[in-house]
Amino acid sequence: MRLRMRFAFVSTYWSSGRMPTRTSISSCIAPLSLSVAVLCCAPIFASPQSSSSPPSAQDVQALLERVSQLEQSNSTLQNQVAELKSAPGEQWLTEQRASEIRAIVADVLADSSTRNTLQDGGLTAGWDNGFFLKSPDSRFTLNVGGMIQARWMGSYISGSGSNRSGITEPTVWALDNAQKVYGFDVSQTQLWVQGNLFGPDLEYKIKGNFASTDEYGISGAPFLNTGPSSGDFMLLDAYVRWHLMDEWSLRVGQFKLPFMRETLVEDQNQLVLERSAISEHLGVGRSQGIELTYMDADFRWSLAFSDGGEDNVAGQMQFFGSQPLNSPWDQISTDYAFTSRAEWKFAGGWNQFTHMTSPIGDEYALLGGVGTHYQQGDPDTGTESNSGDANTWFALTGDVSAMYGGATLFGSFTYVYGSSPSATIMNSANLGTPTPFDLGRSDSWGTVIQASYYIDPKWELYTRWEYGLTSVEDPSAIPGQYQNQILKSNHLSLITTGANWYLDGEDVKVSFDFGITTTATDANWYTPNAALRASDQQDEMIFRTQLQLVF
Repeated sequence: MRLRMRFAFVSTYWSSGRMPTRTSISSCIAPLSLSVAVLCCAPIFASPQSSSSPPSAQDVQALLERVSQLEQSNSTLQNQVAELKSAPGEQWLTEQRASEIRAIVADVLADSSTRNTLQDGGLTAGWDNGFFLKSPDSRFTLNVGGMIQARWMGSYISGSGSNRSGITEPTVWALDNAQKVYGFDVSQTQLWVQGNLFGPDLEYKIKGNFASTDEYGISGAPFLNTGPSSGDFMLLDAYVRWHLMDEWSLRVGQFKLPFMRETLVEDQNQLVLERSAISEHLGVGRSQGIELTYMDADFRWSLAFSDGGEDNVAGQMQFFGSQPLNSPWDQISTDYAFTSRAEWKFAGGWNQFTHMTSPIGDEYALLGGVGTHYQQGDPDTGTESNSGDANTWFALTGDVSAMYGGATLFGSFTYVYGSSPSATIMNSANLGTPTPFDLGRSDSWGTVIQASYYIDPKWELYTRWEYGLTSVEDPSAIPGQYQNQILKSNHLSLITTGANWYLDGEDVKVSFDFGITTTATDANWYTPNAALRASDQQDEMIFRTQLQLVF
């Protein structure tokens, strides 16, 4: 009877469904072993009346062997209990730990389900400094990104009424006689996709911007107010790059010409809130063509053959008349154009020079570069015949960039020579059919010096000075009603100082700055995206702030 009770106790304990602990295991080992031994010995110690004869020697030997096996099993169980007791914690598997294990298993299963869904389509997706899709072998990739730059800008010109003395009629464009102009602006709303096809040697990129009103016109002057029609999506970049070998690559499509470093650095990676007026007017911008590039560890060289540069040297006065951006093949006003740039990296890494800033902790980097551009061609005059000689555009630039890991220093000089026997003036009266005239020789030059310093890992102070001049050999060649309004040989001199607040690097950045001109500003330097207006008065004050989001 006792034997049945002990066996029932042990069976009930283990069938109760409770999680055994080290203490419970230890406490049940001895009763369990004793119960099993008693069960095995029961036939021997049973009442003699139940058997008519004593056990044989063979039965006794079998019983002893079974007892020996039980002792070995008991020893093994004791060793396991000792190991459990030596483990940390009160219990080897508590309810809390069981819950944690279940949570981990659930997370793994959820992640596995997501990956299986993507694998069914042969793709993986995620975030790596931007959203991406790619094939399992990475032969096909698609990276998606975009940028928003929201600004408030204001400009103040001293004096009241007309600020352009000696000019009585606004015959070229709406003369900017306002003393104060300010408002909000979304200057850049860009989207882009880029990646590679059939492996890393074949790259592609498509980039566009929802253009504002001023970008819709041919030049920077506000002669064409498109109103609600602005905001159209304008293609900026569309090209394919083929890596021929380790150092050589070939690019075909629409892209930035390899000329000026300040222009080549992307909008979101600029130091100052907006590029300098020098780069906006003396740069060559984007074009359609083909480009060959050589790049090794310390030297890079590019040569492009294209439809020419974007003529914005003198604003609405077109010295050369080429506007290749998104132009069809049969409306190109350039016979030929070549652009080349060479860069020498003396220290640092190439990736550092895709930015104009140098955060605290970056290594020292130094870069020098030179660029040149040459083109010839007649402007597209629509229905007007053009019997003049071809316009010639030659430009040369040089720059030095130093990165100090918490500070930067940049300087550039640009010179533009023009021979314009077929110059034109673009305005609202002759937008479709400009009449060419012989302007003769023109010379333009400009310099930019800028520096920055981090006072904190998230705060950077900067300052920039830009100075430029555009002059023509014979101003009297300009049609009479335009002479006093476009080129008056006034120098551009603008000083800007401000700060960047990096909330999340350049992905989320707030910028503030203040600028002031020290000379009058001719209409050819009018730069609306920088809040720089044309004026006969010096001391024009510019206020700007911007929130930048890159994703």
